[in-house]
Amino acid sequence: MTRAALTLLLASIASAEARGPSTIIIPEQRIPLRFSHRQHLALNVKCEFCHSKAALSRVARDFLVPPEEVCADCHAIERDKPNKQAKPVAACGGCHPGFSGIGQPARIEIPPPFVKFNHQVHVSRGVECVTCHATVPTADLATRAELPRMPLCLSCHDGKQAPSQCTTCHLGDAEGRIKTALPTGTLTPSGVLRGDAHDLRFKMDHRRVAANDERYCENCHRQEWCQSCHNGIVKPLDFHGNDYLSLHAADARRNIPDCASCHRRQTFCLGCHQRSGVALARDVRGVDPSADTTTNAHFTQGRKFHPEGWIDDARGPSHHAPQAQRNIAASASCHPQETCLASHATAGLRSTSPVGRFVDPHPAGFATSRRCRALADKNPRACLKCHTVDDPARSCR
Repeated sequence: MTRAALTLLLASIASAEARGPSTIIIPEQRIPLRFSHRQHLALNVKCEFCHSKAALSRVARDFLVPPEEVCADCHAIERDKPNKQAKPVAACGGCHPGFSGIGQPARIEIPPPFVKFNHQVHVSRGVECVTCHATVPTADLATRAELPRMPLCLSCHDGKQAPSQCTTCHLGDAEGRIKTALPTGTLTPSGVLRGDAHDLRFKMDHRRVAANDERYCENCHRQEWCQSCHNGIVKPLDFHGNDYLSLHAADARRNIPDCASCHRRQTFCLGCHQRSGVALARDVRGVDPSADTTTNAHFTQGRKFHPEGWIDDARGPSHHAPQAQRNIAASASCHPQETCLASHATAGLRSTSPVGRFVDPHPAGFATSRRCRALADKNPRACLKCHTVDDPARSCR
């Protein structure tokens, strides 16, 4: 992994940790109480004293907030005396902010989470409360922020100490995959574990994650889901961002991502450029229908795509030669081979295009150089792209 990728991954992890548990799995709660876990634990009040039902709880939806009767063991609460002054505090407003004793205090709202958890199993195996709820001893009112994060869970659920299947904790469907469509939204990875945050760029950046562990992706996705994009026929319409058409040139030159993964250059790219008038296009109007359009077609130039001086005989700062030598694939993404042959092939192979003329693409002294002989020895057929068999210039000297 590159330093930049590692930095991005660490930033993603820190951001996800700061956000706390997913609101899709653990919905937002409303706990209108004034309470300090820190103060109670400092008085040596044990967790199980208030949360006596936790040791027997087997499902995550169990309501484990202690009832008023538990509080009354220490607080001398009297409902007919809502403003009673006592130590420890006994007035209703001491725990229910703003409540004067008239009517009912604001209710606690803790929606059931969309996850599986068995307190009883963990307690029976000697797992201490603070192991999972590590921030509670320093917190006042404990909320969903004090719930454990997945990296902590996986420190035990590694397939050896405890099961590592995702559906051990996540809700599963009939096929054993994670149920991602939940009433609170669509569940997607946060990126904490493998840098797999399903953000706007993930469709372009997911190859690394998928290549590392295909089975990891199969926890949520069927193979058919991958094929919906990778079948070479159907293209995802939301792969590129807004106004990508006017911005794609930079990506196309870098070839990041690989355009050919989804697009056929000679049909998709060239076809679009020709329709847009920014590439040479064949114009067969006025040509004899019985004639061979391969040799009789005329080229027309639409809006200029290249700068002035691009195909001048004399090389200038905007000449195409350095660009073609640097990355011939970029030229081939727009131009068919005939475009180059029109200027660079010898007379016997030259196109009948009006722009046809022989311009030697080789540097001075190439015919007598070692490079000429090396290339000819490696693949002499490449020379025949521009030279005829009897062309004296075809032979290295």
